[in-house]
Amino acid sequence: MQPNPPQPGFPQYGQPPMPGGPAPRGGGPGPFAGPPKPRANAAAAMAAGNLALLSAGMLIWFALYNIATVGGSADPSPSPVVENVVGGAIGAGLLFIAAALAFARRIAGVWALYALCMLYVVAILFVQPLGGTTTFGGQLKWLFGFQKGNGAAMGMTVIFSVSTAIMAAIAGTVKSQAPTTTAPPRP
Repeated sequence: MQPNPPQPGFPQYGQPPMPGGPAPRGGGPGPFAGPPKPRANAAAAMAAGNLALLSAGMLIWFALYNIATVGGSADPSPSPVVENVVGGAIGAGLLFIAAALAFARRIAGVWALYALCMLYVVAILFVQPLGGTTTFGGQLKWLFGFQKGNGAAMGMTVIFSVSTAIMAAIAGTVKSQAPTTTAPPRP
């Protein structure tokens, strides 16, 4: 009876491991393990993720406010309300995904969060005045006057989105001081 041939990556009993195989017990990373990937700054990424969740909450508030007000509306075409609800829901969903990537401390995730928040700020502040439906001053008064629920929600979305973008930029540019992985102690 012949012994079983050695399996790739697993050493025979009493033999040293083959190159590229698993490290011996307590041995840390394998011989071909590359350097760890850079990660976003932990504190700034957590702060950016939490602020993104607050921004998403404000967008959900905006969508729910529009759903609640459409019931009492006599307008036969509620297309702006539908646009507000769908836009708020999609925007909140994208912020949830970007916040999850920020919580995972992914560099691309925090930069995506930055870009998304800046897009929201520009869109909220400048799209309607550029469309000619209102003036820039009227838009700012609606946003930061906090007189109606939808204006308050969008005003808070702008405030939280600017704060999120600042924290995401910090998380993406500042190096993490702590090691991202810990190797087991060597015997």
